[in-house]
Amino acid sequence: MALYKKFGVKYVFIFIFYIVKFFLNFCDFLAPYFSALKFRALVKNAGISCSCHYSVEIKYPNNIKIGNRTVIGPKSTLGGYGGITIGNNVVVSKGVLIESAGLDFRNKEVPYIHKAKLITIEDEVWIGANAMILGGVTIGKGSIIGAGAVVSKSIPTNSIVVQSPVRVFEK
Repeated sequence: MALYKKFGVKYVFIFIFYIVKFFLNFCDFLAPYFSALKFRALVKNAGISCSCHYSVEIKYPNNIKIGNRTVIGPKSTLGGYGGITIGNNVVVSKGVLIESAGLDFRNKEVPYIHKAKLITIEDEVWIGANAMILGGVTIGKGSIIGAGAVVSKSIPTNSIVVQSPVRVFEK
């Protein structure tokens, strides 16, 4: 006789199923609170009312400064090796890569030397999904970075940047 046909075994599996389902739903309920605790524990220089999705990867959090009311979307990466300064009221959409370190390819010897430069994102900037912000860049106040844009040069105040190829539009 099969195990699942024995009396009571089916009910034990149903009971375990509902316990696991309840636990997973409870974890989904608590995820935003755990996310806030993780963010506050890692990034000591964060302003008030900042929110960061729990799936955000934060590298070198001691070199990251974030202003008030900044929102960082899911699956983003903050690589703070060279330092990142984010202003107030900034929105970082999902999948954004902000990486302050890179490799210096001018050196012909392998392994390549790491170079790191400060990234400054001023107040009221919106960064679209899957954009990349590279080291040494300053994004001016009120600028908009379009989805998928790769920003390797500084952007003036109140500009709109779109990709393919990169174009800067003044507001």
